[in-house]
Amino acid sequence: MRKPEPTRTSRPPGLQEPIARAEPLRDAVHARLVELISSGEYPPGAALTEASLSRALDVSRTPIREALLRLEAEGVLRSALARGFTIRPLVRREVEELYPILAGLEALAVRTAIPVPKPTVKALRGTLTELERCQDPIRRWKLDTRWHATIVAASGNEHLHAMIGQLRVNLSRYELAHLREVPTREHADQQHRDILAALEARETDRAAELLETHWREGQQRVLDWLTPAAPRTTP
Repeated sequence: MRKPEPTRTSRPPGLQEPIARAEPLRDAVHARLVELISSGEYPPGAALTEASLSRALDVSRTPIREALLRLEAEGVLRSALARGFTIRPLVRREVEELYPILAGLEALAVRTAIPVPKPTVKALRGTLTELERCQDPIRRWKLDTRWHATIVAASGNEHLHAMIGQLRVNLSRYELAHLREVPTREHADQQHRDILAALEARETDRAAELLETHWREGQQRVLDWLTPAAPRTTP
């Protein structure tokens, strides 16, 4: 039986904005699809085709095709030959393999970024304040992604930034699915505060170690959530 294809539906508040036209359309479409997949609106196992997404997002098929191929390369989608693409299931092995890589790369970014410029510290503090006050899972996920991306960008290493960004696209499916079902985040917020304090104090080793611990514990929470239901076919 064919999986249902996406259609126009009522979306969570964080996903209702129109596609941004100011940035390259292929990037805007890719970002929107990441949100829709990570939020569970398009769940694991769902079929995605150029035609259906073109109608749903009200954009031409060319940027849709480019975004789908990019998501396949990032490990989010699986080609279904003439039927388009399907969203890959959530499985333990990906969590076990990808989180340690992400932790190592972000620790490298921290070691490269310190001393962190004052404007960057200010931006990190502002995002963290928003994150701690936010109750909406989708908005929290976006703020968390922004917070970590700000640290990585401070390293000035474009290749490192791209590698981490690609990993987070795939892991975002796990992060947000887990966050929707297990919303408690006080410990993670405290870890963010500790990392920021180490960055401000220019304690390079401590900041890197705290960041690795943050991702390692996040990995364990997701693994605990997946057990014994892996692989999952619904968010």
